[in-house]
Amino acid sequence: MTAPWSAARPALGTWIKVPAPEVVEVLAGAGLDFLVIDGEHGTFDVRTMSTMISVARGHGIPAFVRVAGHAPRDVQPALDSGAAGLFLPHVDSVDIARTVVDSCRFPPLGNRGASPNTRAGNWGRLTAAPYLATGDEVIVVAQLECNEAVADAESIAAVPGIDAVFIGAFDLAVSAGLEPGGEAARALVQRTEAACRASGLSFGGVAPSGAAAGALLDRGNHFVMVGSDVTFLGKAGREAASEARTSARRPQEAGSSGVAG
Repeated sequence: MTAPWSAARPALGTWIKVPAPEVVEVLAGAGLDFLVIDGEHGTFDVRTMSTMISVARGHGIPAFVRVAGHAPRDVQPALDSGAAGLFLPHVDSVDIARTVVDSCRFPPLGNRGASPNTRAGNWGRLTAAPYLATGDEVIVVAQLECNEAVADAESIAAVPGIDAVFIGAFDLAVSAGLEPGGEAARALVQRTEAACRASGLSFGGVAPSGAAAGALLDRGNHFVMVGSDVTFLGKAGREAASEARTSARRPQEAGSSGVAG
């Protein structure tokens, strides 16, 4: 598939942490450009992940998967399930980037295992040539999350088979011993952005809010991950509780029992 982002049309995505297909249904109509099922930090089994990808495809929104590692066993289930692409954590060097490509791409570029009797192969209805062509359409995003990755950003981005890089701001700050979100951490992110721009490859970042995402888009990010299903849910819940207590005629104690739905 064509990436949901480009220099001319930046894109917004969000993380899905809750292992429930209904979350995909809800967020598919939220005006986002793509979703990322977080298999690195979420508690997803393969069956649930596969179903969520199917729901996303049915709603016409690209579903990526952030996998837990770089080995074939980490990436194969998401690829066979028809994910639009993968986010690969901690691609800290050119060697790791090459390992990622080896796991994610069909020969001759890589050594991804092939089976057209999967959703990726339209359950066996694709013949060999069009099925193998789908492997070229998978969007492989390398996450830069440490100082070594930043120093090697241009070389990582130049590895054939890597389509985009993602700046993992929180891990980047932690690895550098900086306060996440602090001035020094923000400066490090901007230096990483500069290295990514120099590579000519699409790059993106992460933002806690829509306003913060807009700032990243203004700085040239091609895509931005804004919030997540759990942050959206928690924020809406807190705002509703606060608004109710503020507008109530009699004082309410925080933490008191709510009204059942």
